[in-house]
Amino acid sequence: MAATCGRGRRARPDYAVIPRMAGAIRANLALAQALFGLLLVLVAALPARAADGGAFAEGLLWRIEKNGLPASHVFGTIHLADPRVTALPAPVRERFNEARAFGMEVPLEATDLATLATRMIYADGRDLPSTLGAALYGRLLPELAKAGVTPDLARLFKPWAAMMLLEMPRQESAEVLDLYLQRTAVAQGKTLFYLESVDEQIDALDGMGEGEQVALLRHTLESQPERARSIDRMREAYLRRDLAAMWRLGEEDIAGRPDLKPLQAVFVQRLLLDRNRRMAERLQARLGGGASFVAVGALHLYGAQGVLALLQAAGYRVTRVY
Repeated sequence: MAATCGRGRRARPDYAVIPRMAGAIRANLALAQALFGLLLVLVAALPARAADGGAFAEGLLWRIEKNGLPASHVFGTIHLADPRVTALPAPVRERFNEARAFGMEVPLEATDLATLATRMIYADGRDLPSTLGAALYGRLLPELAKAGVTPDLARLFKPWAAMMLLEMPRQESAEVLDLYLQRTAVAQGKTLFYLESVDEQIDALDGMGEGEQVALLRHTLESQPERARSIDRMREAYLRRDLAAMWRLGEEDIAGRPDLKPLQAVFVQRLLLDRNRRMAERLQARLGGGASFVAVGALHLYGAQGVLALLQAAGYRVTRVY
């Protein structure tokens, strides 16, 4: 277990817990895949210039074309294991089956899970109880226990890691939509590619200030009683293919907390907008071969700074299919 150190003292992380951490994450692959995808409730309002979804406020499957190359498709997912979600509509299944390559946000090999596990814990002698204080940590422990996290592991987490564990719905991980698509792509012999590394995704949260992480964790903890209903509402909006409604649900979540508005703007910038640009740039390198099917969290498609708008600005023809 990581040592609790006095002022100025530093300690190495207890690497003996890494296999346990990686095993826990492997048992809940929904956490790893959804870690920075659709954050269901925490995603809140974009800056005003990006709040208008424009042509990209509705729809989940989009055809991407340029210079006569075979068309590729981008599909918005929701990181849930629900038969209503994984039962792909005919237009989606047809385009998926036709594709030669399949892309998704991040790889989930054993080395990637070990990287995630390593970076979720403190490496400088601090621990979560001393960071949060006894009262907040005491409230957090029972909620982490529901996610299968034992107290000896809970104390090692950084605040952002604890927050993400609270965010994940309890579900059968192997049946999450993204993982279902990946498994089917492998069975069909498609070439696989990824738009980000695990380290890059982790940087989006690990790079936030500790005070910002604690504030977001506190908000997530306080929102637990409403989380199941919020997930249900988000699922229904997704099934209607209504990206704008999904966005508004995030806005409602933060509406009663004006103190979190500045923090939420930072969160959205790091978790969505910055990543949208990176994914759009890397996707262009893959579109040159044509016939790719790319699955990313649905809210990465929304708005004037979403992946679709960025591809359109780069000269691609973007057409809604479903």
